[in-house]
Amino acid sequence: MPERRGTVRASDRECLGACLQEVSLARARLGAAHRDGVRSSVECSLRADLLSALEGFAAQIAVLGAPVPYRLRTEIELYRRLGSA
Repeated sequence: MPERRGTVRASDRECLGACLQEVSLARARLGAAHRDGVRSSVECSLRADLLSALEGFAAQIAVLGAPVPYRLRTEIELYRRLGSA
C-alpha cells in the first residue's frame, strides 16, 4: 500500500531524532564552554560543531520535503556569520 503524502516514516522520525540529539549535545557543549570560560579557539571549534549539527538537521528536514523553520534558518545564519568573523 503506498504511503500517504506528508506521512513521516518511523525511520525518518528516528533520523530526525538523531539529528536533533546531535544539535542538543552541541548546544550543551557550547553552553558548558561559556560557563567554564574556555579559550576563544576552543569556543570557535564548538560553534563550528554546532553549526554543522544545525545544518545537518535542516538538511534532513528539507529531504523530507518539510519547510525548514525560520528560527532554525536564522540560527544557522548567525553561526555562519560568527564563523566568518
